[in-house]
Amino acid sequence: MKINKKKILVAVLVLAFILRVFFAVFIPIFEKPDEQYHFEYIKFVAENKKLPVGGNFFSEFFQPPLYYVAASFILSLIRVFTNDIWSQVILMRLISVLLTMITLYLVYRIALLIFNDFNLAVSALIFAALLPSYINVSSNTTNANLSQVFTAMIIYLLLISLKKQESTKRNVLIGIFAGLALITRQSEIAAVLAIPFAFCIKCFPDLKKALKQIALIAFIALLISGWFLGRNLALYGDILAYNAIKMSTPPDNLPKDFVFFGRLLGWTFVTFWVTFGRTNNIFVGNPLSSNGIVPFFLFYFILLVVSLCSAAGLYNFFKRCRNKSVSLSRFQKKSLVVLVVHILLLLFSFVSFNLYNLEPQGRLLFPAISGIAVFFTFGIYSLWPGRNKGKFLIAYLASFLIIDAISIISVYLFYR
Repeated sequence: MKINKKKILVAVLVLAFILRVFFAVFIPIFEKPDEQYHFEYIKFVAENKKLPVGGNFFSEFFQPPLYYVAASFILSLIRVFTNDIWSQVILMRLISVLLTMITLYLVYRIALLIFNDFNLAVSALIFAALLPSYINVSSNTTNANLSQVFTAMIIYLLLISLKKQESTKRNVLIGIFAGLALITRQSEIAAVLAIPFAFCIKCFPDLKKALKQIALIAFIALLISGWFLGRNLALYGDILAYNAIKMSTPPDNLPKDFVFFGRLLGWTFVTFWVTFGRTNNIFVGNPLSSNGIVPFFLFYFILLVVSLCSAAGLYNFFKRCRNKSVSLSRFQKKSLVVLVVHILLLLFSFVSFNLYNLEPQGRLLFPAISGIAVFFTFGIYSLWPGRNKGKFLIAYLASFLIIDAISIISVYLFYR
């Protein structure tokens, strides 16, 4: 039976939208990670018509302003019709949902561009669309969702650049999105730094040609973001406002021992997959309850096993590539390397901050959701029996639907 690819794609996106609307409406306002602080930033800009100065304890005023300025206009419009805080926050959450739908579609396009396989591309989309923690934070009032649109667009355009001939128009677009990313969220620096790397591996060994393209992109990006980077330097002494971040979040001074890194690794894994609530303390099960500890460990242990299987699948595939029993095109190799570099740059930033202040929050890895979705899905797909490849999409979708059903029940029982 011939499958209707367009209907399947639309069905997954619609399902992703419905789940996000549920998490946007059902979870009480300010119960999502840092939502109250992001909303206060929006309110400040809407009411004072200027940007705040960062460095305040437990605030987000150090964040780049693009999202908050745009959101302040939306909030002002909403206030024409209602002064109810709940309605204002929910409507801002729904804006985040719409932004995330763009990111999800770009995840699909990135996977399709690399593999040229509909089932694999939609499966990567399923990972991003139905990952419970990502559903929760992508229906949150935060600048993260706008920034992830820019990240996904930068990665997508970089991959097109690897595949096609040089295009000044495309490079201008990359520069525009890079500039917008820099005035949206600090974590975007990972995607921006991936740009010169991508052009270097594309043009190697003719690095002079790469530098010419990188220079154009950098010029446009700085034309858009230079004023803000200069403002940060004047206010905080560094262009990315890291000093303001440190003033907002004092160091924890924990010993960097085996226990520390165990907590960092373990809780990052747990909170990446399935966690909800303002301080990431709502899980499937409960590690602090005698009744909840068994389902907690069982649920996350299963996810750990599946994650290790994905890693094993990736290792096995690339081992076969070295043995030349399977092969990737030059474009596929370079594309996957760009995704790896982006993930590694983000991981470096994540670990560096956690060495300063332990915040093992898996959601901070979501700027690389496209790369993570591609690699995790491809790892599982590589282990799937060849004669049953056609059933992979259905099995993968069913697995995530089960996880999402368990998540919805957990959230309902907690907040009812």
